[in-house]
Amino acid sequence: MSLGPKKSQVTLKRRVTIKAVVTDKFKEYLNLELTENVRVSGLRIQEINQLLADPKNTMLVQQLTAEKEQALLSLENEAAQKKMIAELENDTIFNQGAIDGFVSVSVGDNLYEKLGGMEIMVKDGIVEKVTPVTSPLK
Repeated sequence: MSLGPKKSQVTLKRRVTIKAVVTDKFKEYLNLELTENVRVSGLRIQEINQLLADPKNTMLVQQLTAEKEQALLSLENEAAQKKMIAELENDTIFNQGAIDGFVSVSVGDNLYEKLGGMEIMVKDGIVEKVTPVTSPLK
């Protein structure tokens, strides 16, 4: 019993935009994330200081110094980020960024539609809506 010819298919990567409805719970999540990032940056600075104190690491000084400056900048921005989080208005939309999504493409598919943008709207971590961003080339 034959099922007919197998359709050629390939999986491609595309960008998916994540947007969140601002709520008190969302702001709490952002603050927790910020606190964790500050903690990790502080630990990384301590680690880099220990590495810089070791004379065996003279070849890495430039790289370690650049990493340390980046971590210090992250710590310096904490107050501004906390202020920005506090000023977010509930029920507004916050663009959390983009992630990679994957889509299967087969012979006969409209590539522009398949690779077109995708938007996911979340509220308190729960997906509320998944919307394809329409392509002008339909």
